[in-house]
Amino acid sequence: MIAVLTAGVIALIFLSLLWGPAGLDWHVVEAVRLPRVLGAVFAGVSLSIAGLLLQTATRNPLADPYVLGISGVSALTALSFYLAWRFLGVEYIGYVGGALLGAAAASALLLALAARATISTVVIAGVLLAFMSHSVLQLVLLLLPPDELGYVYLSLQGAFSAYPPGPLGYAAAALLLPLLITAWGYSRWVSAYIHGEEAAQGLGVPIKRVNLLITGLSAIFTGLVVSLVGPVGFIGLMAPHLARWAVGSHRFDRVLGHTALFGILLALLADLAARALLPRDVPSGIVLSIIGVPFAIAIFWRYVR
Repeated sequence: MIAVLTAGVIALIFLSLLWGPAGLDWHVVEAVRLPRVLGAVFAGVSLSIAGLLLQTATRNPLADPYVLGISGVSALTALSFYLAWRFLGVEYIGYVGGALLGAAAASALLLALAARATISTVVIAGVLLAFMSHSVLQLVLLLLPPDELGYVYLSLQGAFSAYPPGPLGYAAAALLLPLLITAWGYSRWVSAYIHGEEAAQGLGVPIKRVNLLITGLSAIFTGLVVSLVGPVGFIGLMAPHLARWAVGSHRFDRVLGHTALFGILLALLADLAARALLPRDVPSGIVLSIIGVPFAIAIFWRYVR
């Protein structure tokens, strides 16, 4: 299965790089299509692993950085720090720093709640968090002066075309390797969470350290995606379930690689669909939401039934 998924990812990458109205213009490939493909790969890997971590830790089949409001809070804090620096002269920690801080706070809140409440309570709390952050973001957009609106609006659309070209984009993509190695290194401990924290602790898992790891990795993956391409939904929900169905296992260590590959496939397919089927170039996050909502309903129906 890994070989089939890898071959599919490679085929979609080449198709995304070589197909387009400009044909094989290598300047267009390097300056436009390559950053877009890197953005899709980066978001696909990051959000799928963040979703897998959250679903395993909270034992919640609907856990996803977007659905649970982590992406929304991350975008809100990033924008808040930018605007505070722009208009109030507050020391700027960077758009990335603001996104990471918000994602870490939201992840820690939901993981703490998951240890004390039912799965449905965590879902409701996450959805409310998402609604709250979305509402505040809309209010900020309404209050912004027109000359600031363009940059802010584009940063919130979840478009892979917004991924930075050149050294910054390459450096961000290179960060995936140590993050994935870290996730793999702790994968057996994270797998023990499938039966709950108490069972994991009984198996010798250092709960505090692993909770900190899950919070940190989920925040880093989500915060980086939000800061580089904007909030992108439902990859973190769909990819882990597709991987579990393909592998036939719910163990974190057995589905980690498959989840990352399914995340890339979903991101690339959504980007290609947005380019090929729609009359204008729309953010891939919109396509993913159109696909993801029915998927989430199907998962919810299967869970409550």
